[in-house]
Amino acid sequence: MANNTFVGFPNGQGETGVTAADVVREIQPITTWGRDGNYTVTRRWRGPVTALENFSSGGVGDQDYAGTYFTGTSGILQGGPGRDGAIKTELQQDEGGQLGIFSATWVTSNLAAAKWTGAPVAPATRGATSGDQFQESSLWTLDGNDLEKSIYECDIIKTCSEKLDASTPDSGNGFGARVKHAIGLYQAGKDKNGVILTDPFQKEFKVGDYFNGVLSILAGQSSITGGTNLQTDLESLCEDILRGQEVFTISQYVLRNVKTTQYTSALIPHYANVNRIWTTANITTVITAETRPIDPPSSTVAGTMPLLGVLGGTLTGSNWLYRTPDVQELNNGKWQITKEWWEGTEVSKNTYKAYGVA
Repeated sequence: MANNTFVGFPNGQGETGVTAADVVREIQPITTWGRDGNYTVTRRWRGPVTALENFSSGGVGDQDYAGTYFTGTSGILQGGPGRDGAIKTELQQDEGGQLGIFSATWVTSNLAAAKWTGAPVAPATRGATSGDQFQESSLWTLDGNDLEKSIYECDIIKTCSEKLDASTPDSGNGFGARVKHAIGLYQAGKDKNGVILTDPFQKEFKVGDYFNGVLSILAGQSSITGGTNLQTDLESLCEDILRGQEVFTISQYVLRNVKTTQYTSALIPHYANVNRIWTTANITTVITAETRPIDPPSSTVAGTMPLLGVLGGTLTGSNWLYRTPDVQELNNGKWQITKEWWEGTEVSKNTYKAYGVA
């Protein structure tokens, strides 16, 4: 007579009343680490395929031998305090088709929790291995962005203003607006006093005709465009404006952080200080605070990444406009949070509030 009793069936395969608690037992999990900075822990249960199917889809009524159950409010699939939901599950059948292994994989950034410390124990002391509330990945990039600015904000106007201030304090204030006003008078056929020109269509625009004492100062300053001097730079700029140029393009830095999280994560977007001017120091503080303890030693905390080298060197004195974070739902129960800071050293603090100001 054939023996239909095998390991895992205390009452025999053919007997009724056999539950997952009788035959489903947890075996050693698998722990992995990837270069994206994530640990995963795969918990595995072995038993008859039918019992595994019941366990994987059932709640408290289909718990395993140790009392763990998979679905429901306190089930390990959904996670609990300090845990994320599983990112995938799998049921493998043995060649005979009767026994199998059911597995569930979680992402974790807690190495201690992901490690296996011995034989399976009760869920109360094992539950934290299911995952955590942190991001699955966090990528920082420093990109470029084109920005159009008024022609009256260009380097020639700024340099002229600085040189005039150096000669006579405050004499360069509003220089761009003064140049714009002078060109407006010329286009209207008027001189610097607003008097109608006798030959407006024959008279060439000259900076000296509309500014007193400016030419001698600017003529003595070096050109910033490769021309004769700063005066000729300004005159060439005015010619471009009279030909219709209104704006010029600059390239600015855009610092971007993209986080991917599980749907049960407690991580939230950084809503504080939106539309505020951040300093580079404010940003590096955030980078350090949001770096996870599992990141490799050469992480942002250690300050050895090229990104922090750029921020701490070339852009150390920059101002940054923090924009509203973007939150999107992805596939497989994941969410993506994108944050951006636009660099603008010349951004007026009169236009935006400073970091930390309510």
